[in-house]
Amino acid sequence: MSTSSLRFSAVCLAAAGFLVAPSAAQQLQHIPGAFPNPKRWTEGVECADVDNDGDLDVFFAEGDGFSSAGPKRQNVLIINKFEIAPGTLVDESVARLGVHLSNGKSADTGDVDGDGYIDAMFANAFNTDPPFLYMNVGGASPGFFSFEGVARGFNIPFSSACSNFGDLDNDGDLDVIISDSGSSFLGGSGSRPHLFFNNGAGFFKQNQGALSAPIMKAHMDVQFADVDGDWDLDFIGLNRATTQYLMLNDGAGNFTDASNLVPATSSNVYEAEVGDLDGDSDIDMFFVSLSGFGEGPIKNNFAPSGTLSFTKGVTTGGDDDNEIALFDYDNDGDFDAVVGSLASKEKMLNNDGNGIFSNAAGVFTAISDSTLDITVADLDNDGAYDVISSQGESGSTQWDAKFYKNMGSADTLDPVIVREENVVPGSAGPWVVRSEIRDQVMDDGRNWVGAELDYVVRTAPMTASVSAQGLSFTPSVLVVPAGTTVTWTNNDSGVTVHTVTSSTLNYDFNSGNIPPGGTYSYTFVRPGTYDYICIPHASFGMSGQVIVTAGTSTTTGVTEMGGGGQFRFEMADTSGGTAIDVAYERRFTDWAGNVTVSEPTVVAVAGGTGGGSFTVYGTGASAANYMSISGSGGTKIGNAFAVTTTNITQAGVFMVVSLNQISTPAFGGVLLADFFSPVVPLSFLPASGGSAIFNSAIPNNPGIVGIGVYFQTGISDGSQPGGFGMSDGLELIVGQ
Repeated sequence: MSTSSLRFSAVCLAAAGFLVAPSAAQQLQHIPGAFPNPKRWTEGVECADVDNDGDLDVFFAEGDGFSSAGPKRQNVLIINKFEIAPGTLVDESVARLGVHLSNGKSADTGDVDGDGYIDAMFANAFNTDPPFLYMNVGGASPGFFSFEGVARGFNIPFSSACSNFGDLDNDGDLDVIISDSGSSFLGGSGSRPHLFFNNGAGFFKQNQGALSAPIMKAHMDVQFADVDGDWDLDFIGLNRATTQYLMLNDGAGNFTDASNLVPATSSNVYEAEVGDLDGDSDIDMFFVSLSGFGEGPIKNNFAPSGTLSFTKGVTTGGDDDNEIALFDYDNDGDFDAVVGSLASKEKMLNNDGNGIFSNAAGVFTAISDSTLDITVADLDNDGAYDVISSQGESGSTQWDAKFYKNMGSADTLDPVIVREENVVPGSAGPWVVRSEIRDQVMDDGRNWVGAELDYVVRTAPMTASVSAQGLSFTPSVLVVPAGTTVTWTNNDSGVTVHTVTSSTLNYDFNSGNIPPGGTYSYTFVRPGTYDYICIPHASFGMSGQVIVTAGTSTTTGVTEMGGGGQFRFEMADTSGGTAIDVAYERRFTDWAGNVTVSEPTVVAVAGGTGGGSFTVYGTGASAANYMSISGSGGTKIGNAFAVTTTNITQAGVFMVVSLNQISTPAFGGVLLADFFSPVVPLSFLPASGGSAIFNSAIPNNPGIVGIGVYFQTGISDGSQPGGFGMSDGLELIVGQ
């Protein structure tokens, strides 16, 4: 294609008044002429960083027609040239997409082939074209697209108002559901939405049997969220009718119709957004035209009842509106609702934190236009989320897409970890875990949060020790490989207490008070430098540092699952089947740069020769310094095993006991009646170099798989804390 044929124009937002002082009342201030696109019927808008340059570009789905097809329009891609000059937006639609016209109703984005570059789908109405799938070329040409819908499985025209990507079968790639209203876009006999599964390489195959959706009329919107708390994405379909789709996922992408659970709405619904609106950690919904033209929530009652049901909330407003996005515009930690209005100016509905909404007057510049879609995104990279609207239907003089710059404060709130799924103890790799995150935005499944998971597959105990004594930590600087569990011991006597308190940004490990003889352990998973202090003695300079080297740490790939703020992480078994446990932590970073890091998690997994596992913790006191476990066939149900304590330094009667503790050795912990045997006395042993062996068998009981049992060897010794000299501690995890 010659450059003379390219559709190309540019506007610099700075020159257009992009950098302006806010009015007293307007937080979201309209910047005239921000976008270079002409006045066209534009039904959909979506942002994505298509060229991986750190700013958000904009797709617009254009094409005329309310109930029947009008003129087709070019699919639009606006490239953000923030790196050239703040606010420079360039229309490079033809150059990057090619010449492709349709009656586009929505643009939806996601990395469908897992190559690290965002791909895009345009949903087309009126049975005039199949869905358009654009594959990002990436590599040396990021943000340039190949038109491949037919080749990748989309060869049938639908009458679609929307599509959405989501990992619906928990296999780590993005599937898609596409709405279809059949022969009549807003009425007629209706039709069913279409489910396409991804083969992992970005090729799709329809499976209507898995979705098994009933026929409904005027299907306008596709949303995904885990409404029933079982870690898979359920399908919420919004219809311009009184009945809405709710299809529950079994985790493998097979859906069951639960639409009868959703209360009846008005017949004016074009959209709803999903998110936790009342702070109880389950997923609610917010509707345009819930009752009449009044906007309002439908509350999910799953938390804390455990039973899925919904209750209609209080509505506000009375305009004919089209679009909703959830946006914490006032930085108070709850989702407010942005309303894209067809009949009047855009509105902000303020959430009181309990899911009760009221109109927040004067937040938007008052412009009367016919808004068909909005999106919330930080287009100018100042840390404050802006609003973009697109127009159509009536009032063609106002059909230019509009940019509302956020003149308020930047987002300073860290992402919130709502819940976390963890590795199943005793399971074999690869290990899949998921997380649900809430941040400042939720708009068609996009929350502008990135995620990483760092992990180490451990094949042997990885431990290190630090002594807290006097006014110092010894060693004051500890260098360890990633995956090491560091144990601090308070070696002072009397009443002196110490703490281990993080002074490293984004990490908040804190031991609390460690009494004399007590310990605290923390597992370091991500390479880096970690500073800490002792709170009672920080003014005396009592501080330390742990330097974590790369070791065998790995950062896993992640799938943003496509709804409800869920992310999927997959950890490969890098040990070749010899793992004893896996240590991991998750990190979430929003577009403004706020970071939340999860607590490190260590889970014993299936590995080695036996399918069970063991971990040695800490440093014992005088009696012995190492404990190990072995067995014929491993530490799994039905097999024998032995606990061996070596390098015993004192003669006496030794005992192997199961202790009531979580992870670190206890100096004389509480005895338990474990399921192997009671306390076992052992023979007198020499003063040095001896060993004690405890033999037992694991009951043939599948119900104990994954259970942790903790052991230590001890001898009466009045010179030691608690009157006992103890070996290291050992955790045995029963394998399958």
